[in-house]
Amino acid sequence: MKRVYLIRHGLPEFPEGRRQCIGSTDLPLSEEGMLQASEMARALPAVSAVFSSPLTRAVETARAIRSDFAILDGLRELDYGQWEGLTFPEIRRDYPELYAARANNLALQPPGAESCEAGLARFSAAMAEAAGCSPGNLAVVAHGGIIALFLEHVTGRWYKPDYCEIVTLQWDESGFFRQEESSCGKC
Repeated sequence: MKRVYLIRHGLPEFPEGRRQCIGSTDLPLSEEGMLQASEMARALPAVSAVFSSPLTRAVETARAIRSDFAILDGLRELDYGQWEGLTFPEIRRDYPELYAARANNLALQPPGAESCEAGLARFSAAMAEAAGCSPGNLAVVAHGGIIALFLEHVTGRWYKPDYCEIVTLQWDESGFFRQEESSCGKC
């Protein structure tokens, strides 16, 4: 049985400091995000391998853990289609009905967005690949939305971790992931 430390990247550098809907939008870490990543890396138990999404904010977070890591495309965030790059007040203004409906049904996707099913299948395959090729415990750096979908699939409950939060999962040879009892916690 291996431990898989699933980590959300640090706080991104949002253009003009305005929080936006970002999925496939590639942003670097902010100064605060770099500090979060450094603190998380110090708190992370020893791992034999580190895997990262290809997006800059995840790569920079993975680099805080160690310089040698593998990038897996399947770990990237969901693509939010026409909502990419919009602030949340802009989304509420331009898509009021869909925005309100998504509060109760996240399967409703923005126009042009990647489906939850496709994203979950891609991410699950990448997680299995990472766990399967690592000789011991491993760290996986990814994104809030896709992590939340994966955790809902694994545990049956929706949980979106904070920036640089570590969620500990167990993986066995059959490829089954499960969350450890008291593993959700900020560093």
